[in-house]
Amino acid sequence: MSAPANSRVEALIPRPTAFKPRVSGNPKGRQPGSRNRATVEAREFAKQLIDDDEYRAALRRRMIRGTAGAIEAVIWAYAYGKPVDRIETGPRGAFNELTNEELKGRLLAALTAMPD
Repeated sequence: MSAPANSRVEALIPRPTAFKPRVSGNPKGRQPGSRNRATVEAREFAKQLIDDDEYRAALRRRMIRGTAGAIEAVIWAYAYGKPVDRIETGPRGAFNELTNEELKGRLLAALTAMPD
């Protein structure tokens, strides 16, 4: 038999709890930004896979044949993080107008200005 209509309606009514809305019941819980165990283990596995000489040789063969799939990039990004995206902030093509010497000078100045 099905439940009476009243009990189905009562099930939809929120019941009071000991916690206030949007306030954690465990204020000293995991710190923000900390990784869970599964993430740490998956990253460690990805690093071990990538650092394996046999895997690297097989990857090289697949890249030469053009059969390395997109998963390769995902594994590398998971193991070592995504590469930094560089965005040109000046007018479009501004670097194209520089001579090689000017470009080398700017590069050297930027590298010198970087913190160690």
